[in-house]
Amino acid sequence: MKKNINAFTLIEVVVSVTIFSIIMISIISIYILSSDTSLKSDINRAMHENMKSVITEISEDVMKNGIIWVSENTLDTCSFNVSTSYKQGSKLCTKWLNEYYLAKKIWTWFIRTDNITCENIAEQCYVVKNWKPLTNSLVAVKNIDFYVSSLYVNKVTIKIILQPTIKAWVKPNLIENNKLIFQTTISERPF
Repeated sequence: MKKNINAFTLIEVVVSVTIFSIIMISIISIYILSSDTSLKSDINRAMHENMKSVITEISEDVMKNGIIWVSENTLDTCSFNVSTSYKQGSKLCTKWLNEYYLAKKIWTWFIRTDNITCENIAEQCYVVKNWKPLTNSLVAVKNIDFYVSSLYVNKVTIKIILQPTIKAWVKPNLIENNKLIFQTTISERPF
């Protein structure tokens, strides 16, 4: 007497597990890729929004009040000294003693620092106006330079390098691959 036993053979099981594994690997890789793309888009949007607010703040101040000074020395204070035709530095001063510079947060204070300190990926530096940050905690400013020329009208060229900050939700490869270099020129008076 022969019984009909309905069962899968070992080869059928191995083939079905292999096909299932290929499908799952494809689905997981698509999910990871779309997640990274979405996160990269969010990072870029945050960096662009930060740059827009910083440049708007500086340009309104420069056009309204004018440029009085730029310095590389971290100990300098603002004084009326745009006497040379071209000067470069990491601190910009406008009339009414508004100061723009690169700073590091130490406890609750923003202390001016140089560009070399902020180049490290682990450092969190901010663009600061009079001890108050203009950039938020999602963006790490790596470098800022101001180039002032004063042939006929004072102009400032601003070059800023940004990266996302190190957060639990940002992968290190996304930080390295998402560097934003921004440069613009602002004149004391609109043309």
